[in-house]
Amino acid sequence: MGQQEFQAIVLAAGKGTRLPEILEGRPKCLLPIGPYPMIWYPLQLLQRHGFTEVIVIVQESEKSEIQQRLERLQLKLKLDYYSIPTDSECGTADSLRLVSDKIKCDVVVLSCDSVIEVNLYQLLSKFREQDASIQMLLMEGGKDQDVVVPGPKSKYKAEKDIIGYDKTTNKVLFMASASDFEETVKLSGHLLRENPELNISSYLLDAHVYIMKKWVVEYLAVSETLSAVKGELLPHIVKKQMLQPPAVPENDGTSEYTAKPKVDDIFQVSVLYCCCSRCAFRDSSYYFFQFAIYTEMDKKIDKASIFNKEKKATSHPIRCYAFFADSNAFGLRVNNVRSFLQCNLSIFEIFPALTGFTERELVSQTSSIKSTQITKCAVGDMTTISEKTSLNQNVIANGCTIQPKTRINNSVLMDGVTIEENVVIDNCIVGEKAVIKSGSILRNCLIGPHFVVAVDTKKESVYLSNADGFMTID
Repeated sequence: MGQQEFQAIVLAAGKGTRLPEILEGRPKCLLPIGPYPMIWYPLQLLQRHGFTEVIVIVQESEKSEIQQRLERLQLKLKLDYYSIPTDSECGTADSLRLVSDKIKCDVVVLSCDSVIEVNLYQLLSKFREQDASIQMLLMEGGKDQDVVVPGPKSKYKAEKDIIGYDKTTNKVLFMASASDFEETVKLSGHLLRENPELNISSYLLDAHVYIMKKWVVEYLAVSETLSAVKGELLPHIVKKQMLQPPAVPENDGTSEYTAKPKVDDIFQVSVLYCCCSRCAFRDSSYYFFQFAIYTEMDKKIDKASIFNKEKKATSHPIRCYAFFADSNAFGLRVNNVRSFLQCNLSIFEIFPALTGFTERELVSQTSSIKSTQITKCAVGDMTTISEKTSLNQNVIANGCTIQPKTRINNSVLMDGVTIEENVVIDNCIVGEKAVIKSGSILRNCLIGPHFVVAVDTKKESVYLSNADGFMTID
């Protein structure tokens, strides 16, 4: 189904503005989650559900590094890379606009930072059943609330979305960010009157998994004011459900009809049909800018279809729905330090359900592990762990070296980290190619890439980095 009916797109051009302490210029999508880079999880999810080709959108300056890393993972996917200029301010909708001419059918759009446990077949089947324009995956939020964030202590304010949906049909009727409001959320009287089953929630996680009709991307291609999928495109289309679309006359096969061009109107088309002998498209009933139109024939199909469960009175060319994942399913968007650490500390329990692999896949066969005191650890390629080390619930990425007489708990070590003898590390994130010198004791610390922690350093709840000017964003 995935190969024939849907195209897949993974958005991986984000700059990781909420992760400056641990990125410092590295591609966000290559951050380690367990022994694999973050982008591997949505790609592996697509592969398990029958997709064979995926469009991957990246920054131009990161394309080569991302491509080389993914090639080493031996995914059975054909990856088509499209890049955006590194110095541009492209949002997620801008990224989709970049590949709009490559879209030939309905699309599945995932973010590279979505680490989720979901059955895509159910999502796609529901999309078809409801004849949805857009379907979004919603999950239970707050799965990262209990983690202690390394670095300087700061007041944590969780990002929350306010999502309104019909309790009976799961149609999405309202979308906004909680940060857009000060104390109260104002809803229109018309929305409340027309939707008596409206339910408003601020505890749902938008997993950034969207199923879209082909016309949505086509509409986006000519609507250049929309820059972000979540913050602009989705709320815009959700609101359009409240408007009454203009009637579209049926083509009787003998007349010529040309609508007044207005390409940024979601209900408008440039040419509906043309039966003149001069027209190169005379065999097509509809062509050019065909967005959300709804004909008398569509109404008859809706009435007769066994798939459309909506009442006839609520039929509309735009239909935005939510799909609610099981409350026990794991789902995080890894877009800040808190969720990054929580996802890594949870990987040992969720890995089989998340990937279909066994826990043995969390430890690379190319690494040398001599310690006998290892519990719940993920280890990447070419890592060396000496004897007389005690490791509990850690993610240790590729090419790391851990010398004897060390204790490491509840921490993440990125690629190329060196830990010398007699070191204690507890609840820390250690950046790429950092070196922790012997005798150091670090608790609840963030260590930036390439930073060298001096011999016998004793630190707690600090951020140590070579870079200047970074602001900690939790």
